Formats: sequence, structure tokens, C-alpha cells
Amino acid sequence: MRTPDSRQAHRCNDSTLLQVLICAYGPDGLERVKKSAHPQTDGVEYLVSWQTEEYPPATVIYERNDLTIVTTGTKGLSVNRNTALSLASAPLILIGDDDADYSEDGLRNVMEGFKENPDADIIAFRYESTSSAKSYPSHSFSLSKLPKGYYISSIEIAFRREAVQGKIWFNEHFGIGATFPSGEEDIFITDCLQRGLNGIYLPRTVTRHDGVTTTGKSLALASRARTKGAVFLRRHPHDWPLRMIVNAARELPMWRKGLVPSPLSFCREWLKGVRIAGDNKVFPTPDYSDKYPSHE
Repeated sequence: MRTPDSRQAHRCNDSTLLQVLICAYGPDGLERVKKSAHPQTDGVEYLVSWQTEEYPPATVIYERNDLTIVTTGTKGLSVNRNTALSLASAPLILIGDDDADYSEDGLRNVMEGFKENPDADIIAFRYESTSSAKSYPSHSFSLSKLPKGYYISSIEIAFRREAVQGKIWFNEHFGIGATFPSGEEDIFITDCLQRGLNGIYLPRTVTRHDGVTTTGKSLALASRARTKGAVFLRRHPHDWPLRMIVNAARELPMWRKGLVPSPLSFCREWLKGVRIAGDNKVFPTPDYSDKYPSHE
């Protein structure tokens, strides 16, 4: 495991086909990385972008040549994902998490998925969990037409680096540590599709994540509705008010169980999210090419 003490371009081995980009924050985040499974797999490397308040930190060394840690003094999950993406160099990229467990079979599913679908720029897979009730369709489909009730988690996203790097980045107004503490994967997928990338879903498992997801943690929080308002403003700019009403109606069963705020409160917070997104101009596409250079 190589651990540069500053953010540097990292060239993976010529034989590497897939890089797993893992974001960690603080000592606890790095400890989670150390405890998670990262099997040595032919054609695979791991790149960890570690945000730390003590920058540059003391170097941590492990005897592995397939796992590199780069350090950064930045904050925010999407900022960290962009740091990792800017340093990636393998043909294929899988978005990871600091407490996700990987297997050789799962990693091969990613590489085989792109080999079998040469026209796909981005593929959404699935993850296993004993603590998540997430369900998946059993058939593949285009990401431009998502089935009802299906949503994409960040650790399921893989893409061809050349189709994304230097062109599309994670919106830094979204994700843990940002104005909107979730929804970054929704915005990212939307940006990819609107840039003309071909996205598909494949019902193949790529990783395991047994912890509670951000969505689960924020189920009853006002920030959840505000984030949803901002996300739907981006994804459905013309009919988001109607979708807001429909979603509020769907919340009724959970509201009666005391799991979420009232539908009226839901709509109020949703509108607040739309207003915050508009006032802060979070959706105009900035030029990230200088801030996050592509390292060829």
C-alpha cells in the first residue's frame, strides 16, 4: 500500500483494468478502510482519497502494491470523490465506500459487465446487505428509463474513465458535508445522461455493505425533503411540483407510523430545497477542468 503525503497523480499498473475509488474522512474513516475486505484481484487496484484535518498527516504504510492512499485537507464527500476521480488512471472506475467489502467475484462482475456491453459508458450494479431492504429489478434496462421505485446508490456506480474524467464531476453542493447531505449520485447520473453517455443497469452484485445507508439515517430529517426538492428540480425541471404532490401522498403510510414528518411539512421542506438550490445556483455546469485536472 503506497501512501503519498500529498495529492499526487497516481499511475496504476499497465495491466490494471479497474480502479475502485474509496473516500475516507478522518482517522475513523481510514480505520474502516483497513477493516474492510479488499481482495487482491488480477486487473484491480484500489485508490483511497483520505480527507484529514491534520494535513499532511503521518504516512501510513501497508505492504500492498495494489492499494494507494492519497491525502487531502479538503472537506465534503463530493469534493473527496472529485479528488479521487481526478487522480484515477485505469480504464474502468468503480465508486467505493470506506466500509464496503469487496470480493473477487464482485470485482470481476464489473469488468465482465463492461466487456459484454461495449457501448455502455456507465453501469449501475447492485450490492448485498443484511441491514438494507433495498430491492432490485431482475432484468437489465437503460438508466434513462428507471423502473418505479428503483434508485441508484453510489457504491453501485461504475463507468469508463475516459467518458467521464475531465467532463463530468460530482456536484459539490450535494453529499455529506454539503448544503444537501445526500443526492449526489442522482445528480451525477443525471449529468452523465444529459451529456449523452449511455447508461444501463445490470442485475449483478459488485460489493457488500452491511451498515445503514445515508438514506436510511436521514429518513425522518427535514434535510431529506429539502434534498429531494433540489434533486427533482434538476431531474424534472418542468414537472417537479406535480411530483412533489405525488411523493407527499406516498409518504402518508409512513407518516401515520411516525416515521416521517407530515405531508404538509414534507411539501414545505421540499419547496425550501428548491428555493435554496435556485438562490445558490447549484446547477449551472462549472468548468472543473482546472480545479480537478485529468492526469493522463
